[in-house]
Amino acid sequence: MFILKLILTMVIILILVSKKVNIGISLLLGSLSFILLNKASVLMFLKVVFQTLTDLEALNLALAIGFITILGYLMDRYQLMNRMIQSLENLLGSVKATIVLAPALIGTLLVSGGALMSCPVVNSLGERIEMSNVHRAASNLVFRHSLYFVFPLSTTMIIAAQIGGYDLFEFIKLQFPLAIVFSLMGYFLYVRPYSSKALLNTQIEGIDMHFKSPKLFFQLINFCLYASPIIVSLLSTLILNLPFSIACILGILTTLLVHFTDKHRLDDDETLLISLKKGVKPLMVLSVFGIMVFKNTLGLFPDLYDQMASIVSMGIPIELIIILCTGLLSFTLASIQPSVAILYPLILPMAIDEQTKLRLAMFIYTTGFVFYYISPLHLCQVLTVEYFNVDTKSLYKQYRLILPVVFAVMIGIYLVSA
Repeated sequence: MFILKLILTMVIILILVSKKVNIGISLLLGSLSFILLNKASVLMFLKVVFQTLTDLEALNLALAIGFITILGYLMDRYQLMNRMIQSLENLLGSVKATIVLAPALIGTLLVSGGALMSCPVVNSLGERIEMSNVHRAASNLVFRHSLYFVFPLSTTMIIAAQIGGYDLFEFIKLQFPLAIVFSLMGYFLYVRPYSSKALLNTQIEGIDMHFKSPKLFFQLINFCLYASPIIVSLLSTLILNLPFSIACILGILTTLLVHFTDKHRLDDDETLLISLKKGVKPLMVLSVFGIMVFKNTLGLFPDLYDQMASIVSMGIPIELIIILCTGLLSFTLASIQPSVAILYPLILPMAIDEQTKLRLAMFIYTTGFVFYYISPLHLCQVLTVEYFNVDTKSLYKQYRLILPVVFAVMIGIYLVSA
């Protein structure tokens, strides 16, 4: 039975990942295992690998992920991110508003465990309003991850849209209320209870702004200048409808333009070529390749989809199947991507129309997000707990209301948009 063989394949993937094997390699080995379990030859596996390597959409996806990591590295290396946060502080003049927005902006760097980068910012701002450590930790995690539902340059969002075969921005429109609810809940639960104090006009050590005037107009220009690589990338995709890979190249070029025309740039002993090389994260690109190979492998066996449909026809709600499978995958592996990689090719083909496909995609994505968020292996959570010196149990108590509400809102959208 195909389903039992798929479950065995999933177990193999889980074991490999638990042994610290890269998710991409784990999925490649899982693909090979599934092919062999179905009595096909290794040649079929090699054929799928070649098909994926020569697929233009897969190549565009891999290039986009590679360029996104380069963009994030350069913005961090050239201090554009720090200056963007500094100008945001000066522009908003509010500790609370900056606590909400700063982790989200830093989160656009899209690096594994990147919550550690926003910890010092949240800690410094939290001290000014005497925020408890556990609320600082919860704020750092919530506001950093609020963009997971809507940020079009997120690797997970791009991969999901590619595998699901749906319009990314239609998906974002469907999930937009989730980002709003998640952020508002975080604000009212963790930030609002503290008394507001005037934001001191402090300067991050070693950072010189282009415009030093405290006037809001000049601070706005500073913010737009240092956020321009992200702005250019987003607008290139949204307005010009350029592929993500091209949009990210424009973002990289904008980063270089801002940096090399900056009179206040710091001395850097690292050449541009070395910086570009360091920005590439081969294992992340390999993960994308493994996901695409696994998707194409499942596509070789149409009987698999027929059996999934027969299980649903037996009266087992497809939503229950999604919850159980995402719990197994995303909680165990502390990632949304395995749920997307395995469940999208299985569940979405059963959709009767495009709207149903989007609804099912949201159900899988959001449920996977919730299980990923509470996973004890969630790297952002592990690093945040260590930084703020809080115990995991205390942090989990902060999730008791916010995550059920977000999940309930998702269910509401799922039902209303039918």
